[in-house]
Amino acid sequence: MFTADDEEEEGKKSLKIYHNALGGRVIELKGRGHYTLEDMGTDKFPELLNEVLKISNI
Repeated sequence: MFTADDEEEEGKKSLKIYHNALGGRVIELKGRGHYTLEDMGTDKFPELLNEVLKISNI
């Protein structure tokens, strides 16, 4: 699960609920806000791609 250090409180609460229910890893990125083009300032998300490739053994 991806989050950002500057995520809003409601987002942090939701992450905790999902993480408690599903487990897994939480990956916190610095200064990324909500994962939208406007907040991220780019359509690139290499961290997500790297995680997908890791679990796919590619």
